[in-house]
Amino acid sequence: MARNTHRANCANAQRPECRCSGCGGSLHGWLGWADLAAESPQVRDAQRRRLAGGLTTDRRSGNLGLNDKNRQIYLNLARLDITDHLWATAPRPRPDGRLIVDGGADPASVPSDLGRMNLLARTIMGDTWPEISADIDNLVRAEPTARDVKKSLAGHAWCSLLVAVIQLIEKITRVVDLLNDEARQFVKDAVTRQVESKLSRLITDAVINILVTRVWSAVTRLLEAHFPILNADTLRVLRMLAVFTCPWVGRHRDVYVHALEPLMRDAREIIAVDVKTQLVVLFTPLWPQPGSQPAT
Repeated sequence: MARNTHRANCANAQRPECRCSGCGGSLHGWLGWADLAAESPQVRDAQRRRLAGGLTTDRRSGNLGLNDKNRQIYLNLARLDITDHLWATAPRPRPDGRLIVDGGADPASVPSDLGRMNLLARTIMGDTWPEISADIDNLVRAEPTARDVKKSLAGHAWCSLLVAVIQLIEKITRVVDLLNDEARQFVKDAVTRQVESKLSRLITDAVINILVTRVWSAVTRLLEAHFPILNADTLRVLRMLAVFTCPWVGRHRDVYVHALEPLMRDAREIIAVDVKTQLVVLFTPLWPQPGSQPAT
């Protein structure tokens, strides 16, 4: 069946889209940003300068151009600010400035935001993908069709799932409420609204059910390991993960509203004031009315 060959430009989010059938979007963006968070500050500063050099201005006014290129650049500048926070709040780095990332920490007592984010990303996304991929292969026997299904998940399926989990955690007070059928259906509906597929609704629904079922099994394992999923630290890193994972926030209002905006308001000043200001200027015109669709 379809082979899971993953592209490096997917993990590093080198383009504002993801159509990687090798990971179905489960490794998109976050893996590269997590690696960058472990680098020295000098490496991130160099990346910041490269990004800023690509900004464009309006020829008539001289102001920052309201275009997708500038939106993507400022979004990546915000992501860089988040990686700075992840580095600064992690255990002391080595003399060269790089972090030593512990991949085997106890889920019940992960000491840093970077550790928590990596644990969540690996457990509910990276580690579940081989099972999800195999289930899709068994459901859709034709290899080209299976590959197309996985590409459809690589759009906004994962960031939709993350945002739905964020919304659930925001409103529930008991772990049991995260595991019931109503919660799972809420997540399925959120993913369904974002997945674009040429297949029948019956097949698409079956694929989304596979995705959510495997992820919920992973969430259950985290809870069994006493991971504190209903606290502010978890919410914060889930928002970071959604921002890192989303292939195009300009086409996904829920990620902006439920993940990026709360990080912009965070009292820790995770995102720099000038970056927040420009994000508001660049992204607000996309959604002039609450609940409206992004401009195209």
